[in-house]
Amino acid sequence: MQKIGGMVRVQLRRAVPVLWRLAAAPGGFVLAGASVFGAVHPLGLALVLGARGGTALLASAGAALGCVFLLPAADAARYLGALAAAAAGRLLVRRPSAFWPAAAAGCGTLLLIQTLLAAGGVGGAADWAAAVGDCALAVAFGWAMRRGAASDPASLLPWAAAGLIGLEQFSSGLFQPAALAFCLLGLIPASRGRVRDAAVLCVVGGAALSAAGSPLAFGLMGPAAGCLAAAVFAPGETAGCAALFFAGALTGVLAAPTLGQAAQLTACAGIACVGFFLLPRRLREAFPGTAAPAAVEGSRPVLAGAGARLVRVADTLEEVADIVNQVCEKLPKKGESYNWVVDHVAEELCCSCANREVCWVAGYSTTMDGFYQLKPVLERQGRAAVEQLPGQFCRCVHPVELCGATSRAYALYRSRREARVQAGTMRAALTEQYGAMADALARIADELNQGLSTDEGKSQRVAGWFASWGLEPLECAVQLDLAGRMQVTVTVSRTAFTAAEQREIAAETGHICRRTLGAPEIVHRRTLTTLTLREQPVYAPRFALAGRAARDGVSGDAADQFCDAFGCAHMLLCDGMGTGRPAAVDGNLAARLTGQLVRAGFGGEAAARLVNVALSLKSEEESGATLDLLTVDLYTGKGTIFKAGAAPGFVVRQGKAGVLDGPSLPVGILDKVVSRRQPVTLTEGDLAVLLSDGALADGPAWVTQQLELCAAVGNTPQEIADILAEMAAARQKPGVPPDDITVVVMQLEKAV
Repeated sequence: MQKIGGMVRVQLRRAVPVLWRLAAAPGGFVLAGASVFGAVHPLGLALVLGARGGTALLASAGAALGCVFLLPAADAARYLGALAAAAAGRLLVRRPSAFWPAAAAGCGTLLLIQTLLAAGGVGGAADWAAAVGDCALAVAFGWAMRRGAASDPASLLPWAAAGLIGLEQFSSGLFQPAALAFCLLGLIPASRGRVRDAAVLCVVGGAALSAAGSPLAFGLMGPAAGCLAAAVFAPGETAGCAALFFAGALTGVLAAPTLGQAAQLTACAGIACVGFFLLPRRLREAFPGTAAPAAVEGSRPVLAGAGARLVRVADTLEEVADIVNQVCEKLPKKGESYNWVVDHVAEELCCSCANREVCWVAGYSTTMDGFYQLKPVLERQGRAAVEQLPGQFCRCVHPVELCGATSRAYALYRSRREARVQAGTMRAALTEQYGAMADALARIADELNQGLSTDEGKSQRVAGWFASWGLEPLECAVQLDLAGRMQVTVTVSRTAFTAAEQREIAAETGHICRRTLGAPEIVHRRTLTTLTLREQPVYAPRFALAGRAARDGVSGDAADQFCDAFGCAHMLLCDGMGTGRPAAVDGNLAARLTGQLVRAGFGGEAAARLVNVALSLKSEEESGATLDLLTVDLYTGKGTIFKAGAAPGFVVRQGKAGVLDGPSLPVGILDKVVSRRQPVTLTEGDLAVLLSDGALADGPAWVTQQLELCAAVGNTPQEIADILAEMAAARQKPGVPPDDITVVVMQLEKAV
């Protein structure tokens, strides 16, 4: 159902331009005859001035017909001339600024006609003053209507006021369409808890009906009070909203000067309640307006609480890892000494032997010496034969049973020792995972606790724009971090968005926030969809990759280049130990795991610790891979390079190449990661280059020279990667087993 609802909303949005065109001519007809303050009729001219695009001609035609059929002949002649001049101005000046030439032409023509009539003795100063009022109101309404075609819901108020004034001319008896529309306009936002929208609509609508001379203007405070009561006390309750609204409207009925006017107001309130019940819920939810700021105001303490909880979880995981290590270190290591084998044989065999006192009391030293002389035999072949017993056991009356008991005890001793080693490995892996997860959670908590400031005004405007689409935001926040970068987060009911709609969302949200925003990141969770738009970074990366496999077409190197959702560019290179398929397994495993962890928000250190655990537990054979990770913030150009056993990296700034290197060890060979982290700063045009060991078989000096030469020539990143890979392959020394060659390059450019 959510998907169907989203499709309906999309189709309605696409139909809006067609509906505007269809309504232009009837709207012009109705507004041309509308009267303001009992003497002026500015709305027909205002519609011609305010209509956008192809609707201007249709509005002009409808307004002309309205003047002919709804106004007296003298007034119709004056307004027809003004409408014709304004339409001509719209046709001749086809620019966004065409409003003012058209306004000057229409209002100038209206004043000129009135001046000529006054010079001919038709009309006096009062008529000329009314013409001036006509012009002022037409320009004001037209300018407001022209802005009302934008997506801001607040700018639709002039259209609502003009519509109410236009409907008032058709009021007769119990038929009061303007008052009925006024009640519905206030009741719909009130049912959704929008106190502000309901209040604004009631004020604007009441002023419009009063200006139009509505006979029910005396009692408009009653329906307005009912709308506000419904918005405050019964949001979302259809029956409750209708009951509170009708009760408020009855207070206006009590102020009616005549019984007929009381009946008119009561009928309007009752019909409005019936219409409200009959109006489909989806149409009520699609009504434009500004979302309530409650979710925006509450977002900051929610984030602060989430950050504090993540800190506590991170500290707890770190404590668990420390406690497990301390307990395991202090526990007695039973069964891990060779003396345990001797004790086990004594308890199993010798405790019931008649010579026990001779062997274990009088000859204790001789017996122990015999067992220790038997130890090399057991270590070499795992068991002992009778002929291999030392001379100290010549007095044993059960030599065969002694060999069997000793062999079984030693086998059990060895299995216990192997189990202890395996348990220690698993414990180290478990505690290392706890530590890595604690580091990652602490980093996320730091990001949440950075003190993001929420711009409530922009948050409400963005929420209102989504609401005008028919997507009522469940949560909307426009936030700035400490560096002034903007992030917009909007949560709506689960909806699918096309690529064109995503571009429209980014463009319109950026226009509202006065920032250039990137494409939205969309995450679907059950019945909800969260859109996250971040400010467009200052820099954009250009990635390049080139490689040569040492043999069998399978390279032990694995590389990845990507930008994450947090405005950072990453360049990753892993080199599996050796060449061929075994090395390819280790290299690709390390690269895939690291890439996934970094995309999820893990730092280089935490990712390396988890990859180290994965490689150490992958198989019984030794596994290892180098890890080279460059991360650059695309907003500032600042970044870090993380190395674990990787070959030196290079940075080219202003045509000069520098080397990035330091002592470290590959992941997967030790329980702990031995790495190096170094800060890096890049600007527009700078290059960062990572290479595997095979590319540096002839040393790093030639790479520095070649990079400076490429920078002077102006080679592209892909050309640089290809040149370095080809030259590295040519420089491999004969007689030395070849190694895999991989070159990855990143260059920063100004974002468009």
